[in-house]
Amino acid sequence: MKKIFLLLTLTIGGLVQAQSSFNISLLGRESYLYDNNDIWGYTDSVGTEYALVGTIAGVSIVDISSSQPVKKQFIQGPFSTWRDLKTWSHYAFVTHDSPFAWNTVPNQGLLIIDMDSVNESNPRFKAVNFPIQDSLGNYDTLKTVHNLYIDEKGYCYLFGANIGNGGALIFDIKSDPWNPTYVGNWDTYYLHDGMVRGDTLWGSAINNGLYVVVDVSNKDSTQLMASKSTPNTFTHNTWISDDNSTLFTTDEVGGAFLTAYDVSDLSNMTELDRIQSLPGTMVIPHNAHVYGDWVVTSYYTSGVQIVDAKYPELLVEVGFYDTSPNFSGNGFNGNWGAYPYFESQKIICSDIEEGLYVLNPTYVNASRVHVQVIDSITGAPLSNALINMKDAGLQELSSIDGLADLGTPNKGKDSLSVTLSGFVNAEFEYNWIPGTFDTVRVALLNVNNIGFDNSQSTAINIFPNPSKGRVQLSGITSGTYVLTDVTGRILEKGIIREENLQISGQFSSGQYLLKVSSEDLHKVFPLSLQH
Repeated sequence: MKKIFLLLTLTIGGLVQAQSSFNISLLGRESYLYDNNDIWGYTDSVGTEYALVGTIAGVSIVDISSSQPVKKQFIQGPFSTWRDLKTWSHYAFVTHDSPFAWNTVPNQGLLIIDMDSVNESNPRFKAVNFPIQDSLGNYDTLKTVHNLYIDEKGYCYLFGANIGNGGALIFDIKSDPWNPTYVGNWDTYYLHDGMVRGDTLWGSAINNGLYVVVDVSNKDSTQLMASKSTPNTFTHNTWISDDNSTLFTTDEVGGAFLTAYDVSDLSNMTELDRIQSLPGTMVIPHNAHVYGDWVVTSYYTSGVQIVDAKYPELLVEVGFYDTSPNFSGNGFNGNWGAYPYFESQKIICSDIEEGLYVLNPTYVNASRVHVQVIDSITGAPLSNALINMKDAGLQELSSIDGLADLGTPNKGKDSLSVTLSGFVNAEFEYNWIPGTFDTVRVALLNVNNIGFDNSQSTAINIFPNPSKGRVQLSGITSGTYVLTDVTGRILEKGIIREENLQISGQFSSGQYLLKVSSEDLHKVFPLSLQH
């Protein structure tokens, strides 16, 4: 169900997202002389947590276990705008892309750091420049790489290298992390980034605007299984859900989205939903990572965003923190990356200008509701009905099928109203329930069905309205009545005696529908009860 945003200002739980944070607080910060780029995390054998921060000049290793981050080591490399970092066992693996022309430090190819040595005066590290044969049979030395990923089996995938088309180069690091072994490649497209789980590579073919799905079970004979274009055709990042059924992508374009796809059937991959940070501001998404039910995404000028993706057909923002207060809107300033995988649940962010942020998130499950709007008499779906959740600050229009989905980080009571020209407004109390996808059916009463006897054209009325429960009628002296809520659920039935009826006092104040019937009369009235 695609969401229609009727307001240019996004509200979360009644709060406008012009504020700097929601469900995320600051634990510590560290600044740098040079601009930062990507980031990753590492935890040693005794539980000490480290941030591995890429900078233009090299790699910074920072102890983040205490309230104030402590820089432990800096390993210089070629000056480069792009660095990427991942870990395996007690080793960190670092790549850099094209260095500045004036830089005098040699290309490092793949830098390997022994994390067991970070507290020593001379940390142990080495650069490995492999001679590699490309898909055309030509040999070249590995010099630069844009990105890398290490899977759970101990294979390291290098993306966007200077070899061949810059697809994926595959190395075995499990056998000997200090001396990786080249075992194969996939080189049909240039890959800007990617991740691997099991025997499946999910790659970002940024220049082709595609995500690709590659079978890497045989490292020397990889096969493309499927591909699909992303909304803004500049596919920067891909990440698969824990159950391998939902893929999340980002396009590195102003005003682009975090997009979710059902990939359980590779022959029929379908988009489920998409979401932005600060809609209408043209902020650029960068890197998304799945963390359980949530997706943690870095956006350049708006910082980090947490999205509840438990039900990926309706993505709901449940947290954010702006690491870049001096920039907004479009542009490549601000938050480069966010790492959410520490056991402590800390999130570390690398902001290009502002440096390292250590954040404390509160992960909450969103509340969701599927609203169905129908005609109370015919049961036909009603489109373009305006659905409003007052406290959550949400407004949506029902689709041609009378449907709309709404979600919020809120929980508890709210006021739901549904309005449509030609129909009586419906308004009643609604209770948001975190972690669920509720369903509500709202039956609107057509004004043409109110208060007239269609067989004899005899005017009838009910009064008082609002009522405390006792209702009098004119134009009908006997018959039956049925009281329903606005969803059409029957609450009470009874007999009309001498133009009056008594409704029990067990119902809360709100709007209901009163259906009265006799031998030749069947009418529906909106009735407000007040107790």
